[in-house]
Amino acid sequence: MAPCVTSPPTPAMNEALAMVDILGVIFEACLAFDISITWQNDVRQKMALGAVCRCWKLALESIPALWSHIILVPRMPLYYIDKVFWLAKATPKHLSIELDLDSGRDITFLSHIAALLVAKASSVAYLSLQYWSYFVWGAFIRYISALNPRPTFSSLRKFSATPADTSIDSATTLPRPFPGLAQSLEHLHLDGLPPCSFMAGFNIKTLVFRHYNLVSNRVASSAFTPTLLDCFRQLPRLESLAIDVTEPFIAQSPSYHPVVLPRLNYLAFCCDTPYPHACGTLISLLHVPQIRTLALRLASLSNTNDFLSINATRISQVTTLRLIGAISAYIEFTGGRARLLSGLTGNKLRILDFLDASGTLEFDPGRKVLVQTRFLDIIAHALALPTVHHLVVPLLLSPIYPDSHASLIRSLFEPVSIHGKGKHIFENHALCHVSDSVHSNCGRHWTWDYHGLHWERYKS
Repeated sequence: MAPCVTSPPTPAMNEALAMVDILGVIFEACLAFDISITWQNDVRQKMALGAVCRCWKLALESIPALWSHIILVPRMPLYYIDKVFWLAKATPKHLSIELDLDSGRDITFLSHIAALLVAKASSVAYLSLQYWSYFVWGAFIRYISALNPRPTFSSLRKFSATPADTSIDSATTLPRPFPGLAQSLEHLHLDGLPPCSFMAGFNIKTLVFRHYNLVSNRVASSAFTPTLLDCFRQLPRLESLAIDVTEPFIAQSPSYHPVVLPRLNYLAFCCDTPYPHACGTLISLLHVPQIRTLALRLASLSNTNDFLSINATRISQVTTLRLIGAISAYIEFTGGRARLLSGLTGNKLRILDFLDASGTLEFDPGRKVLVQTRFLDIIAHALALPTVHHLVVPLLLSPIYPDSHASLIRSLFEPVSIHGKGKHIFENHALCHVSDSVHSNCGRHWTWDYHGLHWERYKS
């Protein structure tokens, strides 16, 4: 007589279920310990566990979460791709899809992956796409659109599309945007691609928009600003924004109405165009009442001055400023000594971060050594600013005189008046050469206060 499906589980059944649960926890920890970046290693890890015994194989294949991180590349056998999706069932999936140069000629792979992506769209929680050319990207998007022009990714929280090489050839025609709707999306990263429908997401908190080359396509440049501003108007919860575009073809227009981003507190703006233009025009169209941190990477001093003249209001609100790229783009000389541009130092500025600044070293032909004379002048000037209390810098080189690193730091601090909590300098990776652990607790945090000069180790 067959047991009733509603009968209580037997002790043997409970024991078997408990064993599967325990093995699932062990397998999950084992697979997460060494997350593979290649599908071959990912397969080997799972197959090695499943080959131990029938019980382990059953446990491995009965826990969908163990199959939720899926790596897809053109060289994968299609039967394995189907098996992974079947084992993952309806669990939230983390998909990493690589569209390399071979996939453009592999019609079977592109069409197969597109069909699975559209069919399983509602269960995809994380989607990462890496493409090697605009041709391959366009082919993949055409397959998706042919199946469903607007697939709904109802569970998607994070989407990233990046080129394998940032020097990817510019498209002669506009790259096609990724299709679909993702109302639950929170984090969006688009690299080298135009704005897409995902950018109209009410829940988006983080947006990274990089390397979209407007110079190579003037038709795109004319429509870019209004399209992007329309997207921003639908992002009321945006907190972090990073923009890296070629800006010269973004013209000012009286028809552009400023966009309010009420929750934005972090803004990064990069423009690598070296010749003069109205740098910062795009940022000037954003009203950001809650901005606290600003990161800048500008290509020349004239462009920095233009940015500051257009965006003086935003600078005055900033409490943390990160300067990226050539330090010469952010300084002026007074009495033969380098100092930060006055427009960069708003009355709310508290923290200055030079960690990603370049050009901080100079060659001294007399002593035939690298020195930081100009950079030390900049640090001294920053410390003298009454509102600035904290500097983040790379390792400072000790000159021949003074004869100790502490003396060098003291010489920077001593001219400074101490108010409140004192002044601080954090040297990143300053103790790597004496630390037993690689990059562990290897930063040096200097403090200058009423107790004098002292320092402690800190994580870099």
